[in-house]
Amino acid sequence: MTPTLARLSLALLGACVLSATSLVTAGSAAAIGYDPEAPPLSGFTVSPPTKPYLMAFHTCSTTSNCEDPTNHTIRIAESSNGANWTDVSGWQGYRGSVPDVIRRENTIYVIGAGLSRIDVTTGQVTADSFSVSRTDGSPSLARDPAFAGQLTDGRLIVVYVPSMQEVEGKTSIPVKLGTEVVDSNGSSFVEYGTAVDVPLDIAGVHGMASDPDIFFNGTEWVLYVSMGSNVVSFTAPSVTGPYSVASVTVVSQGAGGVPSAMVGTDGVWVYVNDGLSRDSIYIRRAVTTTGTSKIPSSSFQTVLTGTPYGATTAESPGVAPNTEGSPCLDGCKTIAPVVAAPGQVRSAKVGRSTSSTVTLTWRAPTTDGGGAITAYETRLKVAGGKWSAWGSQSATSSTGTFSKKWTGLKAAKGYTAQVRAQNSAGTGASTSVTFRTAKKLGAEHHPAKYIFFL
Repeated sequence: MTPTLARLSLALLGACVLSATSLVTAGSAAAIGYDPEAPPLSGFTVSPPTKPYLMAFHTCSTTSNCEDPTNHTIRIAESSNGANWTDVSGWQGYRGSVPDVIRRENTIYVIGAGLSRIDVTTGQVTADSFSVSRTDGSPSLARDPAFAGQLTDGRLIVVYVPSMQEVEGKTSIPVKLGTEVVDSNGSSFVEYGTAVDVPLDIAGVHGMASDPDIFFNGTEWVLYVSMGSNVVSFTAPSVTGPYSVASVTVVSQGAGGVPSAMVGTDGVWVYVNDGLSRDSIYIRRAVTTTGTSKIPSSSFQTVLTGTPYGATTAESPGVAPNTEGSPCLDGCKTIAPVVAAPGQVRSAKVGRSTSSTVTLTWRAPTTDGGGAITAYETRLKVAGGKWSAWGSQSATSSTGTFSKKWTGLKAAKGYTAQVRAQNSAGTGASTSVTFRTAKKLGAEHHPAKYIFFL
């Protein structure tokens, strides 16, 4: 490796070290001037990206110390062919480092400083915090997180490496996976497991694994890790691995690091950082068949520099297709059950009525429509008259017999009573019962008085 490339590798590694240590303690967030997990800039609107490919990256100007992530600015670009990139119109760059991007349904997710969500129908940008936790709930202190893909229920997956303090003194670096927490909409993840342990010396290259990226090449899942200005790959049959150490390939040897890849129109497009010095870094692309074989340095072509942004560097590409992906289903978010109105009540009848009272009884419907029955409504009308207003009484249980008593009725009159069940979706069809009140007992019904003449 030339001295210039060696300096560049150390500079890139130094940036990763600083970003990692910034996550170690709450106090370190104040030390670097911002909290990389806190919500970023929001409340602005962009022109929704319509081109088929997306890239998140950061820029830096050499008037600042570019090894300090507080001097990095996150950008979003789109492309029709993977080679020519334009800024997403209206995007307001904000402080952050080593970003990545993915789209799910009508939302584009951007990480690198908290989480940004872009609504692709309105262009509205909202912000949230971003975190990865261990299974016991403690912070995972994830370093260099990137989107890896989705589970079958639509949950997002991230890939990352542990904090520097966690791996200090170890001979290998575990590359870890995290799965999206239900209902977090991309803001919270929990550790899933280890994708692969990457030795410090592997396949003839030496370095500490960083900046992981996972993509599907059309045949198998591929995990990239950066080792200085080198990129090594591992493969697995599923996005969650495990990724075989035996499958290791040096994809980029001294040709650039901090990789990202996706399937394009003419093969697998592999993107890396490269540059002659820390003050001049740009993003390059190579077109390959699978992304799992060595790529000659001459195959990489520069596709993005910091010049259009008034910066001297463009770094840390994270690419993704601008397609809907898998929808967020039950397991990814809480799906409210579909509730319909309940069925008709059963066994509605009246007992023996008096001249002024009657009691209607019934049993619960055979179906509650998928939602608990909360009340029963009843009403009454005399023959030839108008219905009374519906009256409601709470459903004290989901089974058993219920009743409603009316008083003050007219004697010897025909009546119709109705009852229906109610749940959160509305009321079911009513059931009608007709009856007739008894005659009112008068003097003619009293025992007769007899007078006897002698």
